[in-house]
Amino acid sequence: MSELLSAGEGGRIERTVLPGGIRIITETIPGLQSETVGVWVGSGSRHESDVAAGSTHFLEHMLFKGTATRSPRDIARGLERTGGDSNAVTSKEYTCYYARCLVSDLDAVGDLLWDMVLRSTLDEAEFGRERGVIVEELAMAADDPTDQLFEDFEELAFAGQPLGRPVGATREQIRVLEHGVLREHYEDAYAGPGLVFAAAGGASHAEVVDQVAAHIAGTGAAQALVTGAERGSTAGAASTRGAGSGGTRSGSTASPAVFTPGLHVRERATEQQGIILGTAGLHEGHEDRFVHLVLSNLLGGGMASRLFQRVREEHGLAYSVHTVLSQYSDAGLFGVYAGCAPGSSDQVLELVGEELIGIADRAPGEDEVDDVVSQLAGGTVLGLESTAVRMNRIARHELTGMPLLSAEALIDRVRSVTPEEVRAHAEGLLAQKWALAAVGPRGDLRMPSLG
Repeated sequence: MSELLSAGEGGRIERTVLPGGIRIITETIPGLQSETVGVWVGSGSRHESDVAAGSTHFLEHMLFKGTATRSPRDIARGLERTGGDSNAVTSKEYTCYYARCLVSDLDAVGDLLWDMVLRSTLDEAEFGRERGVIVEELAMAADDPTDQLFEDFEELAFAGQPLGRPVGATREQIRVLEHGVLREHYEDAYAGPGLVFAAAGGASHAEVVDQVAAHIAGTGAAQALVTGAERGSTAGAASTRGAGSGGTRSGSTASPAVFTPGLHVRERATEQQGIILGTAGLHEGHEDRFVHLVLSNLLGGGMASRLFQRVREEHGLAYSVHTVLSQYSDAGLFGVYAGCAPGSSDQVLELVGEELIGIADRAPGEDEVDDVVSQLAGGTVLGLESTAVRMNRIARHELTGMPLLSAEALIDRVRSVTPEEVRAHAEGLLAQKWALAAVGPRGDLRMPSLG
């Protein structure tokens, strides 16, 4: 039975649940010849136990390494021959395997994606070879000071908690990860209730549902999916609609995250000092998220933002300075990033504090807020012209249970934000405890005064 979630000029969004618990959600956009599709798994790195650390990201690699009927080369050729884009992404709360293709190629691409997800051989020899690849990938990220800085900041902000761990784990953890642990993770997480198929483009919902049902039947995995549904205490707990990330994965329960303030300075021989000053933000579905977004963009969301104008244009202290937002199902982070000469770090932090205090003390003008609102409204409309953005939006709705708002409703919510709400929100953020992470030559940085 299909459920109509919304229908308008932009597209028609429908949802179907197959036997075994797999959910299909589509947005049909008449007239398009392309389709973006993704198989989503309601499992991320925060759901891993300590012994399984890195297994979510490792599985992302392994699912391209062969199935019962396709070699790794067959998979690569099958995805590339359509002329579209294909890849996978692992986050702290989900994993996605996606492709963009012509509607006429949807059946072949969908069959390939489901074969990867449901029939991966997880060959032990391939596992051994890929271990080296992943260790090198992590080494490459560690060589990038900006990547290291963002990892340090989240590890500091969620200290000792699963949400604070790097998505890919550490090189040491990957070197000792066992093949049997990886397989157990796969059997636990890649089960019916944890799987969502999302598609946006020219194909009809009925067409997509028929194809997915046929692909699953063709893999011979239907009974395994039903068995997975019966393991609801593990794979299904975090994946049923609206449950967010509170369930179990590989023996770990993802408890609600709690922000931890502090200071983490990593000394490194770089030309610039990278800094992130931040505090607890809002979770993904928070009712004040639109005020939060307006404040973030007003402070550091573009060339007209206060930080860009003050730090870069007036003082010439940084090439890159902007706000950063991280939003999860139960927690979030709000911060400011800057890359500057080591000797300028203290002044940059002082200017950031002054701008935050300035907004908290005095509401921004109507014109300034209207400019930010217009920027966000335009970005929303332009973004929704991408089938990839639409596919991501409906998939995240299905995984988190967040209300699925139309573009018009999103714009109305942003336009309803007032200058006084922005001021009060800034005041609330300033009253919280803050954290500072830095990577660069300076080892003596200290928290700026925000009072």
